[in-house]
Amino acid sequence: MFGFQKRSGLFFMRRILHGGLIEALSIALVMMIGFASCAWSESRFNVAKHVPKDAALQPILVDGDTPWLVMTADYENPAIQAAIRNAERDWYKVFGYPPVIFRDVTRRAWSGPVIAFGSAANTKHLFESNVPEGKEQFRLTTSEVKQNPAITVVGSDTRGTIFAIYTFCEEVLGVDPMYLFTDNQPAKCGAISLAADFDIVSSKPTFEYRGWFINDEELHDGMHRDPLGGNVISMEWMDKILETLLRCKGNMIAPESAPFSDASVYELCKRRDVVITFHHILPVGLNMMDWPKKVPFSFVDHKDILVDAWTKSAKVLADKKVAWTIGFRGESDGAFWNSDPSAPKDDAGRAAVIAEAMQTQTDIIRKIDPDATIIAALWNEQGRFYNDGLLKVPDGVCKMFADDGRGFMRDKGDGSDLDPGDGLYYHVMMMMNTQNRTTEGVPPARFYSELKRYVEKGATKYAIINVSGIRPAAMSVEAITDFLWDANPGLRSSPQEAMKEYLNDWYAKEFGPVLAPELTALRLHYYDIPYMREQMPIQGRWRGARGEHLIQYLTQELLKKYGKAIQNGEDLRAIRGFETQFQQAKEPLAETAGFFPSLWEQTKQLESKIPADRKDYYQAHFTYQVAVHMYSCRMLSMVNNAFDHYGQNRDALAFADEMELALEELEKLLEEAHRAEYGNWDTMFMHVRLMDMWRTRLLLKESIAMIQGEPCTSGYRGIMNGSFWGSAQAYMDHGDGVFPYFYRHSGRGLEVLENRNSIPVVANEQR
Repeated sequence: MFGFQKRSGLFFMRRILHGGLIEALSIALVMMIGFASCAWSESRFNVAKHVPKDAALQPILVDGDTPWLVMTADYENPAIQAAIRNAERDWYKVFGYPPVIFRDVTRRAWSGPVIAFGSAANTKHLFESNVPEGKEQFRLTTSEVKQNPAITVVGSDTRGTIFAIYTFCEEVLGVDPMYLFTDNQPAKCGAISLAADFDIVSSKPTFEYRGWFINDEELHDGMHRDPLGGNVISMEWMDKILETLLRCKGNMIAPESAPFSDASVYELCKRRDVVITFHHILPVGLNMMDWPKKVPFSFVDHKDILVDAWTKSAKVLADKKVAWTIGFRGESDGAFWNSDPSAPKDDAGRAAVIAEAMQTQTDIIRKIDPDATIIAALWNEQGRFYNDGLLKVPDGVCKMFADDGRGFMRDKGDGSDLDPGDGLYYHVMMMMNTQNRTTEGVPPARFYSELKRYVEKGATKYAIINVSGIRPAAMSVEAITDFLWDANPGLRSSPQEAMKEYLNDWYAKEFGPVLAPELTALRLHYYDIPYMREQMPIQGRWRGARGEHLIQYLTQELLKKYGKAIQNGEDLRAIRGFETQFQQAKEPLAETAGFFPSLWEQTKQLESKIPADRKDYYQAHFTYQVAVHMYSCRMLSMVNNAFDHYGQNRDALAFADEMELALEELEKLLEEAHRAEYGNWDTMFMHVRLMDMWRTRLLLKESIAMIQGEPCTSGYRGIMNGSFWGSAQAYMDHGDGVFPYFYRHSGRGLEVLENRNSIPVVANEQR
């Protein structure tokens, strides 16, 4: 009558045939008592087995009518309240009933089991939770609350309580922490049995600050733009991102590329108990992407202007939990000397300016909070200057080393420049015309290998991960966040073996354990796409570890730079730079023609085995991701052939005919993209603007039409010509405030903001 599915030591009962619920549960309970000692073998957390205090304690059967016990003092905490509300929704998804919730005490009329949620401080009068000491710790275990058998879900502090609640949702209710981005809904069931020795105990996280950077946020901006214009991303969607981050045991976020220091998104982070941080273009939280016109920018001739702006930015953020970043770059994320004509001309002089700016920023922050966590963002030229011994980082500041956008760290590589308390910035998605914008691109084995020395050296204070749109790289986003929480599984074997183990577990979660080995093999085959290897077959400009954006970019560059010359019948080889550009367009295609047929065949064969309710996600996560590489390569190969043939015979019409064939390959790619657009993602690829496939299509059509003398529209789409940066700038222009603010502050509000003597500071124990 019932089907049983073992998951993480739990037994989910699904009603298969009609019949009385009470009778069915009674039968199931008898069947499950025999499984009471099952191991919690699949949990992601440390598990401590113990002998129950009451030897007669039996497995606890939880169903939709099992009441919760919540402490009023905890519920009044906005961050814990948000997690409880999310858990209520999860409960409803699984059982079909909203939970009954007792406040502070159980009911005498109820002698059955309860689920007690709360912090150690607010539940200690009812039961002893034995939660590990320290920040962010939690424990889920069987216990008793007065006369009631209980599952206690308790945290050491606010964030520990949040993690406890979400761990209950994941490990007991079967909710995928990444469900928002994987569309993976929990199975509905009638009841869940937990063994008498059920016990999940946290341990100290590997990295103290574990965060996501929502950078190049074209997908979030396109599908979930803030209708009031106060942020790029709507607060409803950002709240879901924060929920997902917390479910994955992250605790920090850089929520957008260029928010102003008084942006409302920071208030949302505060309510969610998520630490705010910034990337290298927002030192002290100051938005340097939008420096006001006609205001001098110089830390050489006009230091007072920058010091004033940094100070105002720090003050407006003083009541938040912040991991501050310091550094000095110029406008719009360029080197500062590109924005300041008076800047030194040599590296030593430039490094000295950056060092002085960093020290000034540190002093401003320390006046507000002497114990603040401060991060020196060693990105790009700042990292190079530090590695060359030219840049001094202020004392007591965490050095944040960065990768190169491909997942290879830019430290010295042997750990000699890493100190305890240092940190890192890492990309699993990246916009630099050559990486992954719509796919998985960084194999977990790469960051297991690259970040191992950080763990060994204790350089684990801070880690911020560039996750961009999240959805395309959901697996690697979760994988690296899991690593930051607990690096041991990624380091206890070779990087390749650890990756295989993680992939198998992840695909078991997403598609079921039966298919997991085949899906793991498919993903490993995908990672072997020739230009995605750490070293390409041809070692030219691109070297290796590249993504699908490179293929689209090379196609666009050839058409933009040389399409007009072909229309005019010019000799391409007489044009300076063409030969180099053409050779670079050939490099990444080496070995791809022979590689893709077997990968595509493997992808399509597995497609038929995928359960009906997961076929859409398989299309998005596998079929599209293989298709975008394969069809893009075929397109570029045909474009290259057309250029090669034109160079031999100068026949523009023949060139146009070959462009028609390239366009057909792109249209096949777009068909696969459309099949991956469904539900919440129904317009997803419309908003891919940094790797603009629509731009590629229009360039091909324009080139063909111009040669054939046919009418054409434009090589661009949209009112902003497909520009994400134009959209982001529109957000910044929307503000009516006075720099460095977004909103107009006046009267007493501005006086308090800028002139108050006593600024509320977050205490150390609250960070």
